[in-house]
Amino acid sequence: MSYQFELALRQYIAAFDGNNNISPAKFQTRFDNLYHKDFDFLSKHGKTLTREEVYEREASKLANGTKVTLIHFRKIGLDCIDIKLGLVNGGEEYAVRLVTTITAKQAVTSKEIDESPEANFWSPELTTKLMVIGADCKSVVYKWKEFGTFQTNM
Repeated sequence: MSYQFELALRQYIAAFDGNNNISPAKFQTRFDNLYHKDFDFLSKHGKTLTREEVYEREASKLANGTKVTLIHFRKIGLDCIDIKLGLVNGGEEYAVRLVTTITAKQAVTSKEIDESPEANFWSPELTTKLMVIGADCKSVVYKWKEFGTFQTNM
C-alpha cells in the first residue's frame, strides 16, 4: 500500500519543477490520486486545513513556480509515513516535515512537524523524534478506529 502511495507522491512532486508547465486538469488528477476525500492537514501552528484548503494552497504554490524535492520518505508505522520535502520559491529555501497516515493508497491525515530551534528548545533531535512518535501513535489510533468498518475484517 505504501508503495502505491510513494508513486503517487513522486508523480505529484514532479509537477512542482518550478516551470508551472502542467495543466490544471492534470494537476487536479494528481492531487486526487494522492489525497483521500476525507483528508485533513494539521499545521505546526495548530491550524487544521481541509482537503479543499490544501488544494488551494498547493495550486498557488504551483502557480508561483515553487520547486519541490523529496528529501526523505520513511515508513514509521503500520500505515504511517515520515516525509521531508525541500521547497524553493524564488530565493527562499525551506524544508517541511510531515507525518502522514495513509489508507486506501491515499493520504488521509498529515501532521506538520516543527523542526525549528524555537520549538525544540531542550534538545532539537529528541523533541523532533518525540513529535514524530506522537504523530505515529495518533496514526495507530486512527487505524484502530478504521478497523472493523469493512466487511473483510474479522
